[in-house]
Amino acid sequence: MVIYKDGRVNVGAWGYEVSMTPSVEAVLQNLVPLVDGGQTAPDATYHDTHIWGNTLGANTVVARSGLGVTTSGALVYVAGPALTAKTLAESLQRAGAVRGMTLDINPEWVTFNFFTHPDPADPTSITGVSLYPPMQRSADRYLGPTAESRDFFSVSTS
Repeated sequence: MVIYKDGRVNVGAWGYEVSMTPSVEAVLQNLVPLVDGGQTAPDATYHDTHIWGNTLGANTVVARSGLGVTTSGALVYVAGPALTAKTLAESLQRAGAVRGMTLDINPEWVTFNFFTHPDPADPTSITGVSLYPPMQRSADRYLGPTAESRDFFSVSTS
C-alpha cells in the first residue's frame, strides 16, 4: 500500500505496480497480493495458515482484514471474524478490488474504528466505535501517544 503526498492511496506489487517516488508519503508492505489484475491469487486457499501470515493455532478460519483498490482508485476494506485467505480474497474481488492485500489477521489484531467529534466546540474530544462488536481491541487503540499509534492510517470524510 502506498500513500501519496496528495492523499491518494494505491495498492500493488512493489516494483511492478507501485514504487518509491518523490510523491510517496508512506508505504506499508505486507506479503504478496491477494488480488491482482482483478483475480484472486492462485495460492489463496480455504486451508492456508501461513502464506498471508501465521494464524493462531494454525486455524484456517480466523478474523482477517484486507485492503483493495478499484479501477477508479476507490479504496475497499474488508474484515470479518471468520474468514479464510480465499474468502478474504473473494470478498475483496466482489467489492470491486482489482488489486488487494491482507492487513491484520487473528482476533487480537483486526481493528477498524470510526471516530467522531461529539462536541463541535472541542475538536480534541474524540469518540471511537469499532466496525463490528467482536473486534477485541479498544476503539481508542490508536489515539496516541501509545506504542500502537504508529501502526495505523486514517481516512477522513467530510
